Amino acid sequence: MILKKAMLFLVLIGIVAPSIAQKMSWRKHRKLANELFEKGNYAEAAENYEAAWKKKKRKEELIFKAAESYYLIKDYRKAADAYLEVKDENDEFPLVGLKYARCLKQDGQYEKAIKEFRSFSDTYTGDGKAILEDIITNEIKGCELGLALPSTGSDVEMIYPGANINTEEDEFAPFPESNNLVYFTSSKGGKARLYVSQKIGNTWARAEIPQNFPVIQNGHYGNGSFSPDGSRLYFTICSAEEGKNYGDLTSRCEIFMTKKSGNTWSRPERLPPYINLDKVTSTHPTVVHKNGLETIYFASNREGTRGGMDIWFINRDLAKDDLDFTFPMNLGPTVNTLGDEITPYYNRSESMLYFASNGHISVGGFDIFKAKGEDVNWTAPENAGLPYNSPADDFGYIENDSQTGGFLVSNRVFGGEKTSTRHVDILQFTIEGRSLTVQGNVYDRQSGEPITSIEVVLYELASNGQKSEVTRRLFDNGNYIFEIEGDNRYEVEVSSPGYLTDVYQFSTDNSGTLTYGQPIFLAELEIEEPDDTPSGNDNDNDSGTEIVLEDVPNTPVFDEEPDTPVADDDPFVNVKPGEEYEATPKSSTDNYVYRSSAPRHKGIYYKIQLAAVSTFKPNSSVFKKVKNAGRLDTELIVDRGLTRVLLADFFSKNEASSALQTARSSGFPKAYIVRYEDGVRFGKVR
Repeated sequence: MILKKAMLFLVLIGIVAPSIAQKMSWRKHRKLANELFEKGNYAEAAENYEAAWKKKKRKEELIFKAAESYYLIKDYRKAADAYLEVKDENDEFPLVGLKYARCLKQDGQYEKAIKEFRSFSDTYTGDGKAILEDIITNEIKGCELGLALPSTGSDVEMIYPGANINTEEDEFAPFPESNNLVYFTSSKGGKARLYVSQKIGNTWARAEIPQNFPVIQNGHYGNGSFSPDGSRLYFTICSAEEGKNYGDLTSRCEIFMTKKSGNTWSRPERLPPYINLDKVTSTHPTVVHKNGLETIYFASNREGTRGGMDIWFINRDLAKDDLDFTFPMNLGPTVNTLGDEITPYYNRSESMLYFASNGHISVGGFDIFKAKGEDVNWTAPENAGLPYNSPADDFGYIENDSQTGGFLVSNRVFGGEKTSTRHVDILQFTIEGRSLTVQGNVYDRQSGEPITSIEVVLYELASNGQKSEVTRRLFDNGNYIFEIEGDNRYEVEVSSPGYLTDVYQFSTDNSGTLTYGQPIFLAELEIEEPDDTPSGNDNDNDSGTEIVLEDVPNTPVFDEEPDTPVADDDPFVNVKPGEEYEATPKSSTDNYVYRSSAPRHKGIYYKIQLAAVSTFKPNSSVFKKVKNAGRLDTELIVDRGLTRVLLADFFSKNEASSALQTARSSGFPKAYIVRYEDGVRFGKVR
């Protein structure tokens, strides 16, 4: 039977008792140890059981209880030292030899552990020997795997994020919103809460509780996962079982959902009762969008589970804004074992499920595994290997948006930065070394809300000022990220339907900075009536796309009129195609002289006025969607310094009306038709 349950990782709370006086009788130590154990204070209980045993060594149950307590706080070395004193007393302390060997394994003493697993197997004569033989076989295979796996040459670098994220308490359940923003759970302060930290350069800032996140009055925040579009957060609230304390590591969790909009969160909603079953744990949700469905993979010990904890999944229709999920389905025996499977994460681009298990062959306790497939169809799980796994417990694997790295949770010792296995910390990993990236979030300038549909173009700038496009990508979660190279100069162009394009430039250098970029605030693409002062001249930004609509209410408005046919033999008037000319509109209210090189035709024809801009950039993605509907023409309003941008030419009202609909649905909701007569602007057409 697998002794360690995934429940140990649902909410990890420790209450430290006051220091114990050294000069106490063994009975007083034992009494105090029993009281501390009942309260869930296993560390202090272990020390008092061991102190009592040292004073009364013939009371072997004391050192056994010390070992059990040390194992509960994952102090494998002290647990092994304590179990050693009674490792052959399996009749009095059931499975103690197996527990001893397992502690050696989780302390990384593989060769010694193999010897003890075999010794226990040879001498054990109790019940369930056949089942134990299978368990021991897997444990020995895990030790052999740990000895065989290479410890160098990996393209994965493991990084300790530092004291602004990790503490001497437990930090777990990381999930990144972007490459430089991560949410996680911490039990510092005696209660598990949600925290967030932002990466600035190479350093993670001091973690804080997210602004306006709902206060959990009863229970602890457990684990969370954003939906891919960032609009929903599914998370767990965990509470102790009846008659238990939080400190005894036995908590029940339920899944809730809150909607996120900017810095506001909706009131959390509990998922339906058929998901959050009474007296059953549902936890570790991870969210995937595919084929019009929202799928949540989660861990649960509900009826139908093969072992302690299994991984299950539920679906709902993305077209509906509800919590109407299908009934949970078990992933099946390929993934789930007689042990525990927890912390699923699904990489959609790879169709790969990452999860932690202590039932598959592991090099420690919980190891991270991966299996390809979906729903109930999976390939045989593969151990993720080093450095993702260690002799200790490793779980909570999740990748960042760029898939150049991510996070996991471990209680392993990590150099001089983490010297104890008694608590779990968050570790960061990068794939193929520390890559340079440019990244940032994109917001609506007026509301401050994230813009969820953006196109970002990355250009490389040459020393002579010329630029070449490196890549362009669409992002649907309000942030962008690209890998870049050092010693270069770049330009980033960000656009979104209905917004003005914005750009910025930066240079990479050898200062050790790994992350570049900045937040972008896009202004809405609106056409506004200007005041008497020419609009747009005094607000010259990089995008050059400030939009105004000049004099429209006062220009003549024409209803349906018969079109004047265009002469077939000479469609142009008084100018060669492409030659610049000046003209004055045939309207007393629209009398600004304009300069253009657009073709001029005989008779009546039409154009679609899209906008007036301070600087026209023909390759701007603002106009990308309308280019297929016609030719882009420009007219410089000489006295105002604005450039009209028009879609041309249309020789019938029906043709112009069709192009108008295209323009309005492509980010120009206030576009309108303009009539031209013999090559000169005349007025707006209703």
